[in-house]
Amino acid sequence: MTDYVELFKKNKEVDNENIIKESIKCLEEFSKCFEGEDLIGLDTCCHFPHYLLSGNEVICWERKGVLSQDFFESLKQSGFKKTVVTRREPILVSENKVHFLYSYYRESISGEIMSKHDNVWILTRINGKWGIQVRSY
Repeated sequence: MTDYVELFKKNKEVDNENIIKESIKCLEEFSKCFEGEDLIGLDTCCHFPHYLLSGNEVICWERKGVLSQDFFESLKQSGFKKTVVTRREPILVSENKVHFLYSYYRESISGEIMSKHDNVWILTRINGKWGIQVRSY
């Protein structure tokens, strides 16, 4: 967007409840694909370019298919069993974008918590389709 006057105008009123419901379906599908070890499915839940902010490092996935075919096997070799989502709280909602506070933990084969994650995930609606555009860790 290059029209900065438009950028700073007040957003129009939107139906937050329906927007949140629609965007959460994308988060649910992403979780389902992750647990199902479905790399193609994960990509369909994202918009590209896709950005990951890890600390102060910005990682950009320009296209689908960035994760290696052995991604899930490597994860399991580290002792990973499953991901448990504990929070999906919308914190900013507009017509075509929702920011979520997204929290989860990774559980090991032995049932111990391997890691906890509190993130901000930003979903955008492009051409009528919700997708994860930015994940900040």
